[in-house]
Amino acid sequence: MSVAPGLDVTGPHYRTLCRMMSKRARLWTEMAHHDAVTRNASNTMRRAEALCTAQLGGSDPGELAKAAVVCADEYGYDEVNLNCGCPSERVCGKGESEKCFGAAMMLDAELTAECARRMAEAVDAKITIKHRLGVRYDKTMTKEEDTDCYDYVVDFVDKIKEASGVDHFIVHARCAVMGGLNPDANRKVPPLRYDEVFALCDDFAKTDFTLNGGVNSVTHAKELLDREGGKLAGVMMGRAFYKHPCLLADVDRLIFGEEQRVPPHTRRSVIREYGEYGDRAYAEKGGDDFFDAKSRKQWARKLFKSIDGITYGTSVGGRTFRKAADALLDTHYPLDAETPPFVPFSAHIARCAEHIPSEFLDAPLVDVNPEGDLTRQDGKAVSEQITAQLTSLSVRA
Repeated sequence: MSVAPGLDVTGPHYRTLCRMMSKRARLWTEMAHHDAVTRNASNTMRRAEALCTAQLGGSDPGELAKAAVVCADEYGYDEVNLNCGCPSERVCGKGESEKCFGAAMMLDAELTAECARRMAEAVDAKITIKHRLGVRYDKTMTKEEDTDCYDYVVDFVDKIKEASGVDHFIVHARCAVMGGLNPDANRKVPPLRYDEVFALCDDFAKTDFTLNGGVNSVTHAKELLDREGGKLAGVMMGRAFYKHPCLLADVDRLIFGEEQRVPPHTRRSVIREYGEYGDRAYAEKGGDDFFDAKSRKQWARKLFKSIDGITYGTSVGGRTFRKAADALLDTHYPLDAETPPFVPFSAHIARCAEHIPSEFLDAPLVDVNPEGDLTRQDGKAVSEQITAQLTSLSVRA
């Protein structure tokens, strides 16, 4: 079970939150270009957590090999992945073909195979490839294109395996549309093709395949892992975890068969533990000697962003938690103050949680409903009342 890499999402703070709720899920960094890694300019790479994959982007075999060495030897990642599936124009639409990467790598299997080979030769860490089920240029999905068919993907996988020995592929079970669709539309318009991922498992019996795309609950992931006698090596979820991180509290029990945690996680316990992490992170960064007023506020906002989905699934919690965070940031991190008062992050986040009814905060995170089942009939009225209180707090500040 993996938490998919997400740009501006799966940074160090979010990965820490995930690890609090699941010890067994494999985490992924955001994609980082090989140049940023070799220059030590990547904000997402740090000393690796256990079971964490570093994802690299780029198309230069030598530079990718150097970046893989940094990830494995300096940061300690046990797995390094090459992104061959991102359809964003920012990576696929560059003017110079040699600077294109992401899904554009599927158009040149020989180059991708050489990149994987050089990476595998450079490190002892496991090298994996994340790709799609082909690429196309017709966003209407009505024209046949040679690069968007099962045989094309088989050839792509075969060439990489033959040249590099890579034996684990993470497959987003859609094609990538090059141009005309933004990344969000690329996750919705191209249809899911799960059958082709299972066919790859048959055609490459000694190769591992992890399925990504359209998996919206831990129960759904378990069904896919059990399908056809357990052919898949793994399942990857992204946006479901981003918007509803509490789903991770069920992973170790439902996917890995571990005993239920005693006591089970609650939103309150996770908020408390994450607040303590924030305090440690602040101190390790240098504390008041390092931060000015502006950077302190930016730092706190990044910490809040990683946990702002913790109250998803409650009728008042999500909106209220974010409004409380905004109000407190404006109150306690005034940019015009010469010496802004220091309040521990744990105290800030605990105060945000004070506005959430305890029935939501203290409910055990067991069999978490992916759509949210902690509701109340007076939810709208409670939300409006709390919003008014927070607005008053912000105005007074």
